Amino acid sequence: MDEDPTKQSTEEKNAKSALAVDNDVLEEKARSIGDEAVEDFEDEFFNELSEQQNFKWYVINTYSGYEKRVKRNIECRMRNYTGNDFNPSEYIRDVEVPLEDVEQHTEKGKRNIEGRVRIPGYVLINMKDDKRAINFVQETEGVTSFAEMNHKPVALSRKEVMSMMAPFIRHRAIKEANLKAPDKIVEVKYKVGENVNIITDPFAGLHGTISEVLPEAQKLKVMISAFGRDTPMDLGFDQVEKIEEA
Repeated sequence: MDEDPTKQSTEEKNAKSALAVDNDVLEEKARSIGDEAVEDFEDEFFNELSEQQNFKWYVINTYSGYEKRVKRNIECRMRNYTGNDFNPSEYIRDVEVPLEDVEQHTEKGKRNIEGRVRIPGYVLINMKDDKRAINFVQETEGVTSFAEMNHKPVALSRKEVMSMMAPFIRHRAIKEANLKAPDKIVEVKYKVGENVNIITDPFAGLHGTISEVLPEAQKLKVMISAFGRDTPMDLGFDQVEKIEEA
């Protein structure tokens, strides 16, 4: 006996509705975990004791691509340092390289990039303004300099630190909780309003303007002038190329 299609349709709708509710709950949980992690970070590093002990955040300049290595180098030297007159762990509290996971869409398809450095060429360090500590960091392999003014490292403001660190702290906490970040970073090669040249037949050589970008489908809606009027066309990322502005 055939199953009642109306009943099947209702069950499918109920299942989809339940899934949507579950996703909403998980997204809300992820946001809550991320927000709490950011608050904890701010409370830990911007409190009265930190101010009294003179711990501040500074920027270390590195060669691009060496950011994670510099973090490891500093932490390794801190663990293995054997000098009697100076203990780097008492002067350096934390070393961070803000990272991000990105979903990148190009004409070659979708690519997930995990742990990409958010600010190439920079490492953040929480430390005391002490000459021995500064020399210790500067002597670390891969470090080129501090961000300085008048030959002195310049401390970042609370607002600057949170601007750079909050997205990373939030994302890291959500990832550690095995949840999906609700605000995924998606990078697309093309943008609305850009001019492109069609490179595949039958419209090869025609120019158009992007009116919509559809990353998941690897598609663009492009307005071209054809037959005396503007005509929308659906084209793949690999069917066009950007027209670089002069």
